[in-house]
Amino acid sequence: MSWWEIQELIITLVVSLAVLIPTTGLTLRFGIKPFLKDLAELRAAKQGQPIADSAAQADRLVRIERQLDDLETWVRRLAEAAEFDRQLRSGPAERWQSRRPGSSRRRLALAVDLAWG
Repeated sequence: MSWWEIQELIITLVVSLAVLIPTTGLTLRFGIKPFLKDLAELRAAKQGQPIADSAAQADRLVRIERQLDDLETWVRRLAEAAEFDRQLRSGPAERWQSRRPGSSRRRLALAVDLAWG
């Protein structure tokens, strides 16, 4: 083999390793690690031991339920406040507006006519 063939072989080997090493690492991380985790959980379940993540999941579920209850409380309070605001706005002003439209203008015009009249 001549020196350029050896050089080409080394370059090919380095480039191949530069591609294959990260590919192998990603494969191990995303392919094999979850499988081994599931296998460990299966063994723990067979031996009757509680799964480590189940406690964390239960705590997370409790926190989510508590947040949902808080949100429901806030929505109920907001609906009550909106109803109260609507009642305030529809109080006496609505009663005065329910009379004949323009009646206050007619009274004012009548009062002005009588005063200047």
